[in-house]
Amino acid sequence: LADTVAAFLIGGLERNENILVVATPEHRELLTRRLDEAGWNARTLVAANRMVIADAVQTLDKFMRRDLPSPIAFDEVVGTRVRQLADGKRLWIYGEMVDVLAARGNLRAAQLLEDMWNVLGERECFTLFCGYASGHFGDPRAARALAGICAAHDCVHRKPDDILAEFLLDHQNGRAAVANS
Repeated sequence: LADTVAAFLIGGLERNENILVVATPEHRELLTRRLDEAGWNARTLVAANRMVIADAVQTLDKFMRRDLPSPIAFDEVVGTRVRQLADGKRLWIYGEMVDVLAARGNLRAAQLLEDMWNVLGERECFTLFCGYASGHFGDPRAARALAGICAAHDCVHRKPDDILAEFLLDHQNGRAAVANS
């Protein structure tokens, strides 16, 4: 995950665009290390306002209301940050807030948050890379939520060796194919 996301973020940096990382502490540490190893000093990027690194849980808690994301609060917290960082250019974002909600079993909120990102994307110029753990969708009752979350993205990738992700996505794609026939 760290290598794939770091390559994504470096793509934005090489285009002289800014990046936003909203991730868990473990993943933030891995990503900053990968960026540093690739010659992009994370501290320098933060000091130059080229990169903002935020905690996924803390950011999420700022706009959650009664276990659901508030669209108004999401725009105040995330939308404001996106607008500031974009500064007239495309912004590159890596986020794990939906995964945090999925880990909590709050799949309804996860889907609503995906929808809010898409609404924000209609107004602001950014490329969003979301990271999810397939284990959060292993329960068969999560299939509909997984389908909705995947449908909210332009493309979905999985690690080649993630057997659970392969099963879940292939099963969901097969189900969609049957439903469309």
